[in-house]
Amino acid sequence: MNNQIKTIELLNATGLNWEVQKEQFVHPSGLVTDHYGIFRYDLGEVAPTSCLGSVKGRYEIMQNSELADTIIAATESLNIETNRGGQLQGGKKVYLQAQLPDAYIGKSNVKRYITALNSHDGSSSIGFGSSNQVVVCSNTFHAALNECTKFRHTQSASARIDAAIADFRQTIAADEKMFKAFEVMASKDVSENIVKRVIESIFSVETKSKQTEVSTRKKNQIEQFAQAYAIEKDLEGDTLWGLFNAVTRYTNHMAAPSDAEKKENYLMAGTGHKINNTAYNTIMRWIEENTMYNDFVTI
Repeated sequence: MNNQIKTIELLNATGLNWEVQKEQFVHPSGLVTDHYGIFRYDLGEVAPTSCLGSVKGRYEIMQNSELADTIIAATESLNIETNRGGQLQGGKKVYLQAQLPDAYIGKSNVKRYITALNSHDGSSSIGFGSSNQVVVCSNTFHAALNECTKFRHTQSASARIDAAIADFRQTIAADEKMFKAFEVMASKDVSENIVKRVIESIFSVETKSKQTEVSTRKKNQIEQFAQAYAIEKDLEGDTLWGLFNAVTRYTNHMAAPSDAEKKENYLMAGTGHKINNTAYNTIMRWIEENTMYNDFVTI
């Protein structure tokens, strides 16, 4: 199967078979502005279905098909497959995922992906990051993405592929270091101190505060987290890996919106993403302070 057919099949399977156009904003009086709209055009439609964002004239579009072409070619050269993807916020952001071999951490099988995220609303450049899912509880964790500004501005298709291959290699190396960190988490018991630090970092509260000083909303959030922690201790044991999974259980199954696309945005680019990454960094700093281990990725 040639790559053009693979690209079309991937775009259809992920709901990304549509294009964007950059069109200049003009005032009703006829005044031409220096701002442009990024308009989405669905397949077969002559009129746009939505405006995804406002940008300046120098902004360069990366079509979904260009992204798919590049990622398919890059991952094939690395003997991995791009097989997942989707959109966030109605297409303001789109993503594609290449699957890596599964890993086993603690008591759980973990599925691993490299995610390429592109913004059509002008908010960020293309970025590559690690994503994973703990199979037993469907907890998804998206590590922070590194933006690749050179990728958008590379002119030729071959140069884009070369840049993508280099970025994929770097992200895979970072992912491997992160999974070594997960293994360390699974080998370390928790203490009351690190549990308090995680709660304080993700909810922006002081655990020593009086009940009257903590809002009802914060109390409810902490109570939900406690429920998540009790579940994960039964699944993973009283380890740092269990504590981290309690955070991702809270964001995935308790705090996330029920709508599938809104949930994906919450976990990949929104508040849930921030909470998960904050918890990871908090736990890893604690490990560095209390052990000889310091070879980990800060995200």
